[in-house]
Amino acid sequence: MPKEEIQKHFEEVAGDYDRWKEKSAYYFDLLSEIYWEMVPPGRSVLEIGCGTGTLLSRLSPRRGVGVDFSTRMVEIAAAKYPDLSFVVADAEDFDPGETFDYVIVPDVVEHISDIGAMFRSARRCCRPDSRLIVTCVNPLWAPVLHLAERLGMKMPEGEHRWLSERELAAIAGEAGLRLVAARGRILCPKKVPLLAGLLNGAVAKLPFLKPLCLTQVLVFTPS
Repeated sequence: MPKEEIQKHFEEVAGDYDRWKEKSAYYFDLLSEIYWEMVPPGRSVLEIGCGTGTLLSRLSPRRGVGVDFSTRMVEIAAAKYPDLSFVVADAEDFDPGETFDYVIVPDVVEHISDIGAMFRSARRCCRPDSRLIVTCVNPLWAPVLHLAERLGMKMPEGEHRWLSERELAAIAGEAGLRLVAARGRILCPKKVPLLAGLLNGAVAKLPFLKPLCLTQVLVFTPS
């Protein structure tokens, strides 16, 4: 999908974005847990593709900046969280003029036309000891997510470009970023009593389940 159409799509869904997040609250809580484990409170954090700002707020940053190319998303985020900073900008070409302890890219890369350009922009926001954390969908789950959208169980997001860990690591490497950790998380994104907790808890203990997980978690550092 052309960048202009992606931007138009998210402008249109911005008003319902938080409602969709509430509908998928169990998954969003699991995603938040992933970032809580890796991003201590009180740090400086840049979120690329911040939406309405909920995840950034949950991380309790000392300095929090959210970037999104949807003007409406940024307006909603700024109204909800006046203690944080939100900027309308293209993830492929931006420079906030500062560096951060952590740069996070949650469930965004599948919507970016030029992922290499996004990584280069993110690299400019990193110090040598910064960490760039990317979470994205395992391409194995593509049929399931397409079906969920058609059934109205998931927010419509238009076309996706789902890439594997290997592909993303190669693109990031060309942008001056080195993959230092990779893991899989979330086997059951819906709250199924007993089963969801059992499956999602098993992931951390059984590394061989990584290829089956919904969420790929990739951690990069400047090379």
